Amino acid sequence: MYRLTHSFWLLLLATLVPLGVSAATLTLPRAEQIALAQDLGLQADSEQSLALREEATFAGQLPDPQLILSSANLPVDTWDIDQEPMTQLKVGVRQQFPAGDTRALRQQKMVAQSDQVEAERGDAALQLRQQIRQHWFALAGWSRSRQLLRDYRPVFEQLVEVTLSFYKTGRKHQQDYLRAKLLLGQLDNRLLAADRQLAVERAWLSRWLGDAAYGELDSQWPEHWLAPVAGPVASGHPRLLASDYRVRQQAAQLDIAGERYKPNWGLEMSYARREAEDMAGDRLPDFFSAAITVDLPLFTANRQDRQYRAEKHRLEAMRISRADLLAEMNASLVSGLAQVRELQRSLALYREQLLALGERQADAALQAYRSDAADFADVMQSSSVRLELELDYQQTLQRYYQSLAGVYYLLPEQSPTEEGSRYE
Repeated sequence: MYRLTHSFWLLLLATLVPLGVSAATLTLPRAEQIALAQDLGLQADSEQSLALREEATFAGQLPDPQLILSSANLPVDTWDIDQEPMTQLKVGVRQQFPAGDTRALRQQKMVAQSDQVEAERGDAALQLRQQIRQHWFALAGWSRSRQLLRDYRPVFEQLVEVTLSFYKTGRKHQQDYLRAKLLLGQLDNRLLAADRQLAVERAWLSRWLGDAAYGELDSQWPEHWLAPVAGPVASGHPRLLASDYRVRQQAAQLDIAGERYKPNWGLEMSYARREAEDMAGDRLPDFFSAAITVDLPLFTANRQDRQYRAEKHRLEAMRISRADLLAEMNASLVSGLAQVRELQRSLALYREQLLALGERQADAALQAYRSDAADFADVMQSSSVRLELELDYQQTLQRYYQSLAGVYYLLPEQSPTEEGSRYE
């Protein structure tokens, strides 16, 4: 006759003790490093930022001067340049000067645009890290759940053997044996589902980690991830910085619109050579000319005024959007912290009460069944309840760490680093 002893449950608990991480195991901090180093989007943003820096220098320069080559007063009967005294061959240069501080403001705008791209790159890196962590913890959760199912399978296999033995000796009904077989089949089906989910999560991670996602991964829960200190989202968050730089760009654009009330102006200088001679046979003197051109912004009502007001409205819209973004991020932070605290309380309840109660109930039901003091349905229920408690505990841990990852995105200054986040 087969027996399920109390020592078997102790052996099952021993299998749940996490093992150390081998040197070849890929840890979460290392996975984050690999993803951040290999992400093509981040590399593209870096190049875009550098390009804008180069354009900022270009935007602050004067326009290229223009070279002028011309002839004037050529006689059309002979096309001879020394026939008439007014015939001239001219060479000159023209330079345009944008109004006021337009060049400096354009450069300032481009620098702010470059800073915006760099801030967006920082935010994209934080989002990438969050995604890695979300899928990593999903993988850890399903890995631990799969291990629990595998560890509990011998228990249900022995239940099948025990009920079959009792049925053959006439001590129990066939229904008990069929229930045990059904329970084992359901467990096997859940194992298949866990395998599918593990494959899905590894596929997601392979997007950033490549073939490393299919190697040995550290699926233990982080040991030193602490709940962040509550507080508003810092103004230095890259997402907020990107919004600040957009406001700076628009402020510069508003100033540029203000500079349009000032005139653009240009300077032109030319030298004209004459080949004709006077009556004494001496070559006539050459000419030098200089001119200044100035715009006359006299009619501003439907041009400069309208444009200035339009840019002012855009600036106010961006400031409002920035305030709305800050409110949205702080609301998400409050919600995330509340979820973290709720999950902490749930985990404490599991550790302090539910898991121990589930173990004692399963032991009591098993002993009662062996002494014919309880039905097999009680054993099945207690064993299933204990398994569900263990699985729910692991799923709660998964949600807890995924919630922490979301909060750490909003509070990156408190996020664990490779040095500050060790593993079991």
